[in-house]
Amino acid sequence: MKYQRKHQRTSLLFLSILIFSLLLSSISIVGASAPIIGDDDYYEKKISIDSSDVFNWTVYKNSSTNYVVTVHAVGLEKWNQKITPDYFVLDETTPYTIVGLKVSIPSFPDKEKQNATIFFSFRPINQTNTFTITKEATVIVKGQGIIYDSNLILGQYENPFPAPLNTAIVTFVINILVWILIALVVYFFIKRILIRIAKKTETLLDDILIEIIRRPILFLIVLYGGVQSLFEMNINLGLRASIDQITQFIFFIVGIYMAYRIFDEILEEITIRKGGKTTMFGAVLRPVLRKIGLSVIIIGGFIFALSAIGIQVTALLAGAGVLGLVVAFAAQDTLSNFFSGIHLLLDRPFKIGDVIFLDSGEYCRVENVGMRSTKLYSILEHELIILPNNAVANQKIINIVKPDARILKKIEVGVAYGSDLKKVEKILYDTSKNHPNVVQEKGYEPRVRFTNFGESSLDFLVYVWIDEVMNQWQVLSDIRMAIDTKFRMEGITIPFPQRTVWLHKSK
Repeated sequence: MKYQRKHQRTSLLFLSILIFSLLLSSISIVGASAPIIGDDDYYEKKISIDSSDVFNWTVYKNSSTNYVVTVHAVGLEKWNQKITPDYFVLDETTPYTIVGLKVSIPSFPDKEKQNATIFFSFRPINQTNTFTITKEATVIVKGQGIIYDSNLILGQYENPFPAPLNTAIVTFVINILVWILIALVVYFFIKRILIRIAKKTETLLDDILIEIIRRPILFLIVLYGGVQSLFEMNINLGLRASIDQITQFIFFIVGIYMAYRIFDEILEEITIRKGGKTTMFGAVLRPVLRKIGLSVIIIGGFIFALSAIGIQVTALLAGAGVLGLVVAFAAQDTLSNFFSGIHLLLDRPFKIGDVIFLDSGEYCRVENVGMRSTKLYSILEHELIILPNNAVANQKIINIVKPDARILKKIEVGVAYGSDLKKVEKILYDTSKNHPNVVQEKGYEPRVRFTNFGESSLDFLVYVWIDEVMNQWQVLSDIRMAIDTKFRMEGITIPFPQRTVWLHKSK
């Protein structure tokens, strides 16, 4: 029993010596060899909304001991903060380091003032014991829209009425009435002066634009005035921030509405100048551009609205970009046809009703140009051909009705050797010229050319201009029949292929 008590006393003695040694070691570290943190900055700063500032401290080694230092801060709830560097080493090569705390005020802070506590933790290299030094910093928000002088008219003028009419409620009502008056002045200025000026211009577009923005501007002025009047009542800062966020979001929604209305009216004006809603632009391209414009304005405006009220949209944009790449890869043929359709509508190599000649040798009349395909009517085969837009855009197409509906065609004629060539030339010329659908204008007369001494015939080409591309087949048939009739009357022979074979008989 005595031995156990003696053993316990010995253990307590050793434990006391160990604790005392550790305390002595810590005191010596914190005391004579402790690093120094220099207060070389102002540690109460006013920072504006959407701005930032930096608090700096210089940390000195101050002894032969080397330290590993970690830094972190607490406080500043919901405000962006960053410590640089938050981990470093103090040694012979780097005896001091400047530490900065960067504080950024968000668009809608819910506090006017916050305090931050910065913890500098030091651990001697090759040791496990640490000690901490703390510093304080204070941030005050400044800027319009957050800190207001209460009970002021328009934020500047004292309420001139005596008690009991000098209360915050009365000032709020006065502010509302003043802002309504300002809105009405602006509204009637637009209605009486700007509209009168716009009516003197040649285009109706400016009249329409003024009509579009008149009522939304009135609404925005009243909304802004109501919010500013409410802020003069010295309400809670967190409530102010929430109201400010909602107000900015409403401003963006109204802006999106006005942007789309203006875009739609400009598109309507372009459609009228292009010939109306029955043209390819009005019937096909305008609805597509309308949908694209609406999507871009709404999505873009919504993203800006979310960003303005402090919601991070970076991840959303990155996800949308990846999704767009996946969709584009999966639907590349469809997108190719879509953009080829837009190219055909904008470049307009042909319009509905034009006759075109394809690489395949088909004569087709254009029936419709859609966003995915083009519909063509095959004139000779009486068939409806549907081609993808990229197939149409990537092949050679001859628009036969451009620059006008006239078309130059040729007729090949062969006559027998020994025929009177002058008579043949005259018959070919007169027969072609006398057809009613052959162009009679100067410079467009039929041309007859003697082209070749063939194996069985003397070859001629007759070039004729036909007044309408759709008449070419009937006109060529009529001229050929007339030539044959005239040749028969004049005794001119159209030979068939023949070959004379001489046989030599040896004796």
